[in-house]
Amino acid sequence: MADSRIEGEKGRSAFQEVFGNMPLPESISSSTLNYEDYWKEREEKQIVTVPAKRRARGILPFIDKGDTVLDIGCGTGETLQVLREEKSILGTGLDISETALAVVKEKEFEVLNTDISQPGNTLQGKWDHIVMFEVAEHVIDTEVMLANLKGHYRKGLYISTPNLGYLAHRLRMVFGRFPVTYISDPREHLRYWSVKDFIYWSGKLGYSKPEVLGLRGKPGVFKLPARFPSLFASEVVYRFNP
Repeated sequence: MADSRIEGEKGRSAFQEVFGNMPLPESISSSTLNYEDYWKEREEKQIVTVPAKRRARGILPFIDKGDTVLDIGCGTGETLQVLREEKSILGTGLDISETALAVVKEKEFEVLNTDISQPGNTLQGKWDHIVMFEVAEHVIDTEVMLANLKGHYRKGLYISTPNLGYLAHRLRMVFGRFPVTYISDPREHLRYWSVKDFIYWSGKLGYSKPEVLGLRGKPGVFKLPARFPSLFASEVVYRFNP
């Protein structure tokens, strides 16, 4: 489950993950989702994107010093920041939010404003690594996005998306509730995959079987999320070789 939050706030407990009510905005009757407002609010309230930093640390073993990295759906650049601090990467952030990209540019990264989920909006260039964390579930034509990534990375492609097969989500279904994989509004997510479904789906799109990195989940004992990500990891990164 996503856990972006204000500094000092705690994430949801295991009990809340299974039995808690679905999080909803204060008013949903006539509200619309606005991506620019989303990032303006996060900047104003200084909401911490904890997962972005955690995922960046999860792929550090595969990044060499000085590598080039393209972060698709980069938001305000936390992933690129971690990679630069740890590996001195040369980073480029791609997003469709001018608000978010303005922050990324202030951090002295290159920026691209384009929507590669739209046919015809192809990438120009090649990077050592392409990162796409928590983006696939937000767009309708994720198939177009993955097609546009082929041939544009030299060393690795890293995609994360919520794992609908996570134990807490399975238990929610048993007790009559739908899994909660979003932050505050059910309309945030349009697509859903379990680990097995994602591997099958990406294979149909011409990708080889990825390495599955389970980064987070409950219970965390005996490294269960890492050892058995399909069941115990709520946060999963799929690593594809070129």
